[in-house]
Amino acid sequence: MKRILVNPNFVYIIAFIIPFVVYSLGWSTLYPELTGKLFLFYLFTFSVCLMLGILMHRVRPFHYKRVPEASSNLWIIGFIFCLYLVEIIYSRSIPLVAVLTGTFDYETYSFGIPVVHTFLISFNTFYCIYIFHQYISNRERRLLGLFLLSASPFLILMSRSSILHILLGIFFVFLFSRKSISAGLVAKSIGSVLLVLYLFGVLGDIRTGMNDPTYIPRSSGATDEFLESKVPTQFYWSYLYIASPVANLQNNINYTQVPEGGLKDLVLNECLPSFLTKFIVPQEEREFYQINPFLNVGTIYVFSFSYLRWYGIFFMFFYFLALINFYYYMLIKSDTWSVTGLAILCNVIIFANFHNTVSYSVISLQLLYPLLFSAIKYLKDKRETELWSRPLSEESQR
Repeated sequence: MKRILVNPNFVYIIAFIIPFVVYSLGWSTLYPELTGKLFLFYLFTFSVCLMLGILMHRVRPFHYKRVPEASSNLWIIGFIFCLYLVEIIYSRSIPLVAVLTGTFDYETYSFGIPVVHTFLISFNTFYCIYIFHQYISNRERRLLGLFLLSASPFLILMSRSSILHILLGIFFVFLFSRKSISAGLVAKSIGSVLLVLYLFGVLGDIRTGMNDPTYIPRSSGATDEFLESKVPTQFYWSYLYIASPVANLQNNINYTQVPEGGLKDLVLNECLPSFLTKFIVPQEEREFYQINPFLNVGTIYVFSFSYLRWYGIFFMFFYFLALINFYYYMLIKSDTWSVTGLAILCNVIIFANFHNTVSYSVISLQLLYPLLFSAIKYLKDKRETELWSRPLSEESQR
C-alpha cells in the first residue's frame, strides 16, 4: 500500500478514479451522463501511469528520511506573520472578523496585496507541511505547537482550500513516515477523511451565511432522494466539489463544437504558472460550458479541450505526466526536502481533479520551494567542503 502512495503515477490513478466513484452516487440532477470517449481517455491515462509507475519504482524508489528541527523556524514564522500584518493594514479588514460581523461578501470580498499574497499563501502552506515533517521526525511538542501556529493564519483568512492543502499534505507526510500501512490505519484514515469532509461542509455553510443547510443542495439540483435521506447535508458540499469537475468536463465536451484557440494559447494559459504568463498575455476571464454558474471548476483538462479538443486533452496529460515525474526524479535526491516536496506533489496531482494546478500559482509555487532550498543547501555544503579541503591541500604541498 505504501508503495502506491509514494509513487506519483499511482497517486494519479487513485486520485482520478475517486471522482467517478463519487459521481456514481447520483445526488444531483444537474450532472450529465458520462460518455464512452471520456471513460476511454481516463482508462488510457491510467494504463500509461500504471506502466510508468512500475518503472519509476524500480529505477528511483522513494525512501523516507527524517529531518532535524530547524533552528530558523521561529524567525520564518515571525516573518510570515509580519507579512500578514502588512496585508491586514493594506486591506483594512480581516476575513474572519468580516464573517463574524456579517460584512463578508463571498462574491466581491478580496484580501491581500496582489502578487505578494500569492507567494505568501504558497510559502506558508509549504512551511506548515515542512514543520509537520519535523514534528513527525522528532516528536517534540513544541514543533506541534509551531505547526499549529504556522497554520493559524488560514483560519483567520477563512481559506478552506489552503486548510485542505495543509491537512492533505500532513496526512501524506504521516503515511510516508509509517513503515507499513495496516488495515486499521486505513480505516482510521477513512474516518478522518469523512470528518474533514463534514467540517468542510460546515465551513461552507458558515461562509455562505445561509441559516438553511439545504439551501446549497436545493440550488444545485439535489435529488429528492438525497434531501429525504439521513445523509447530513454538509456532505453535499464535498459531493459538489469532488464530482462537479468531471460533470463540467463532460458538459464542455458535449457543447464545444470547434477549437476555441491554438497550441500557443494552450501552452501559455495551461502549461505555465499564471504569475509568469500574466506579464506575457492579458489576464482575461476564461469561460467554458458549465453545468451551473457557481460550479466553475472542470479538472486540469477542461480548458485544454476548449483550445484543441481531444488533441488538447492528450497534450495536457502527457505534459502533466512528464512534469510530475521529472519533479519526482529531481526531488528524490534531497535528504531534507524530499518528504515535504513529495507531499506537495501528491497535493498537486489530487487537486488537478478540480483545476489546473500547474497554472494556479498558489499551488504550483509550492513545488518550487523544496527544489530551491535543496539547491541552496547543496551549494552551501559544497562551499563548506571546499573551504575545509583548501587548508589540507595547502598543508600537503608544504
